[in-house]
Amino acid sequence: MKNSIKIGDLVYVPSDVTLFNESETHKLKKPINLLITGKKDTFYEVYYNGSPWYIKCTSVYDLKEEMC
Repeated sequence: MKNSIKIGDLVYVPSDVTLFNESETHKLKKPINLLITGKKDTFYEVYYNGSPWYIKCTSVYDLKEEMC
């Protein structure tokens, strides 16, 4: 359940998801786990390659969820 994700959680982000900041975008080539460092409206702030980026809340998955 995505509503359980909070600041400080590690989340799974699939490949082909786009991260963005104020000046550029970056499309992920491989899946990755990222740290949630903030939340703004319908976006999470994540820490990627030494910088803060934004990602749509619907693009991340809680690592605590059970997967089949």
